[in-house]
Amino acid sequence: MLTLFRSFAKSPFALVIILLIVLAFAFTGVGGIFTGSGTAVVVAGNQQVSVREVAQAFERELQRVQTENPDITREQALEFGLGEQVLQRLTTFAALEAKASELGLAISPDALVDEAARQTAFRNPVTDRFDYNTMISVLQNNGMTEAQFRSELEGDLLRQQLIFALAGSVPAPEFLAETRYDVRRERRRITALLLDASTADEIEDPTEEQLESFIASNQDMTDRNGLPVFTAPEFRAVTLVRFRLADFLRDIEIDETMLRETYDYQVETGQLGTPARRSFVQLTAADEATAQTVASRLEAGESAATIAADMGLGEPVELEEVEAYEVPDSQVAEAVFGMSEGATAAVEGRFGWNAVLVTMSEDEQLPTFEEQLPQLREEAARADALDALYDQIAAFEEARASGSTLEQAAAQSGTPIEVYAPLDQYGRDESLEIDMQRYTELGPDILATAFEQSQGFAIDLEQYNETDYFTVRVDEIIPSAPRALDDVRDVAEARWREIQVDTQLSARADEALEQLQAGEPLDVVALTTGGRTESTTTTRSATAPNFGRNVVSRAFSLDPGVWDSVQTGTGSYALVRVDEIIPADTSAISESEMATMQEELANEMGEDVLIALQQALQQEYGLNNGAVDRQLFARALGQDQTTQP
Repeated sequence: MLTLFRSFAKSPFALVIILLIVLAFAFTGVGGIFTGSGTAVVVAGNQQVSVREVAQAFERELQRVQTENPDITREQALEFGLGEQVLQRLTTFAALEAKASELGLAISPDALVDEAARQTAFRNPVTDRFDYNTMISVLQNNGMTEAQFRSELEGDLLRQQLIFALAGSVPAPEFLAETRYDVRRERRRITALLLDASTADEIEDPTEEQLESFIASNQDMTDRNGLPVFTAPEFRAVTLVRFRLADFLRDIEIDETMLRETYDYQVETGQLGTPARRSFVQLTAADEATAQTVASRLEAGESAATIAADMGLGEPVELEEVEAYEVPDSQVAEAVFGMSEGATAAVEGRFGWNAVLVTMSEDEQLPTFEEQLPQLREEAARADALDALYDQIAAFEEARASGSTLEQAAAQSGTPIEVYAPLDQYGRDESLEIDMQRYTELGPDILATAFEQSQGFAIDLEQYNETDYFTVRVDEIIPSAPRALDDVRDVAEARWREIQVDTQLSARADEALEQLQAGEPLDVVALTTGGRTESTTTTRSATAPNFGRNVVSRAFSLDPGVWDSVQTGTGSYALVRVDEIIPADTSAISESEMATMQEELANEMGEDVLIALQQALQQEYGLNNGAVDRQLFARALGQDQTTQP
């Protein structure tokens, strides 16, 4: 169903809907599956996807996409494959409905009515109950007729019925849950021989030729921030003019008398505070005496429904948390809002007598001037600062329009000008040291914009940070280039040493592994390699000091007594052996743990069933690319083809 109408209940079968989205993309609202159109883009069993359906679905999906991304054109959406996504979705739905029909599944009229009544969008905002007129209004606003909605709702419920029948019928056996518990809670006692850089032999200093060769072959090497190590980035020298609201706020002084006047006005116009609200039950009576009788019975604790049935009155009207203006009868509203919670009364309204019972009373809450003063001062200062900001911008733009340079326009408008020596796109100068304050002040908006411009031209004012504006001119561009050896010597030598150490320890780890696999005692191998031994007992999902995820993972793939080697980092290796496997105690599993694991398994098995269903339906109905009438599909998308491709 349309996202607007669907609010699917949370249940163990929520996976069904998730998987349906995976299988058929996001279901954002399409017309129902109509048969017998004579213009079938694709046929699935006894269901057809017509040209009209594809066209309607595509237009709705395009509208949704453009709402989220206004710059996307129809042509771009088609290029991105939006039409194919819509067709796949409709085809999947048609196949599911065809199979549901073959199996004799059907939706009763009562089920359709009940489902429509559950849609929150169709509730009257006053009564919070299903309202037919509200439904028709909502459907019209979304370009749907009642018949189209009924068809779509029926198709949606049919698909759910089929999917629930399959996914919901896949129980998870208890022994599988016990097996999962055993896998998760199994423990292993592990021994490791650890080799790291501290055990490596001394590395001789590299020659100039070795460093130059290393740098030349590792130009793409990056640091921990992902930035190039041996290549200098492009630098740009820029001139910046900014208009920042914060600069004007500092100079604003506010007259408290004016704030008092603002407060009084906001109180008078109802802009401040929380209005009074009431919830009440109302019964219409023929005369005052009847109204008094009903009010007395309400005060005695009888329900409005019982009284109405007993006295032959109309249905009680219940209004929840309404303000006075929301009560249709102003005379009733005046009376009710003069009553406290639990009070009853006979009230003469504009249209006759009524008995009312107030079930909730919440009086108006109004902050004092002193409580509201900080906000009033902030709002007033912001308004004055914005005026000053826009005045300065106007003066600057007027000067620019008359032919002034960036510097001249800044001087004429009294605007500070900022000149920056060459910077890269992260705000670093040629030392490549990160200056967080400078990066924060310039921000990605300004820097990114500066690196998109040609040299020598100041851009038009652009907004950033919601209230601020800037213009920037690129004064110089220094292209990216390899850094001089002297500038990177230290880091190059350090990286070179890391690789030499890693190469040495990799070979040592291989040698140690051969020795251990040949039966050499662990303490002897540790002595000859310079490594150290560690032991731990852990589960599959846990870690321990010196036993990271990769080490634990490898250990749980080994048989007891078998050695293997794991690289734990650059210049760091672990030789691992499982000493003992300690099975989980399945008798200790709690009922809640068992239920959780059975639910997990049931969901996973349900997903497998649905994937198999999709594949089977594709094969059964021949839903491959050749099944699509491409000429009709093109027509539906407004891409008429006069000849077959």
